[in-house]
Amino acid sequence: MVSGDKAPGVFKGRAGESPAYWYRGGLWNVLMSADETLGEFTFMEQIIPAGVGPPAHIHERQAEGFYILSGELELVIGHDDEVVHAEPGSAVWIPKNTRHAFRITSDEDARVLNFYTPGGFDDHLPYFGVEATAQTLPPGDLGKSVLDRERQGTSQENRDAYLQRLADIAEGTWDFSMPDPNVQH
Repeated sequence: MVSGDKAPGVFKGRAGESPAYWYRGGLWNVLMSADETLGEFTFMEQIIPAGVGPPAHIHERQAEGFYILSGELELVIGHDDEVVHAEPGSAVWIPKNTRHAFRITSDEDARVLNFYTPGGFDDHLPYFGVEATAQTLPPGDLGKSVLDRERQGTSQENRDAYLQRLADIAEGTWDFSMPDPNVQH
């Protein structure tokens, strides 16, 4: 539950000092979490390998934005499959409930600032990702298939806790004590 004694504060996130995860073949630095912004937004930096990107998906509770620092992305957005090419300096906003997919089209890996409003997308990283031990793409022996096995191996209790957390954030009724995803249920 939102506590009246929890006041918003000024803080700074920094890649290499903030929590970082390897997820779906990329590096995700959580620069500002939903907890830190009192649920208002999540702000992350991603390093995404060339040629990689997620399949079409929808964020039911959050809008998503991108700002491209390096590399190039091709996004396919909406049910009409509008194609948007984003190069360094481009910003793209995707409203919640909008189908989208993207892929890195440059020969180089992409570095992207990624943000969600309301916050909460960062919550799934400890549940479904692997804590990064370096500011690099995942090592070859921890490729996408291992990360996907981690996701598939998550307990139903952890999946349910994550979904409830998202609902609580969207409704403004979140509890700042997130269950530890490493505790076996």
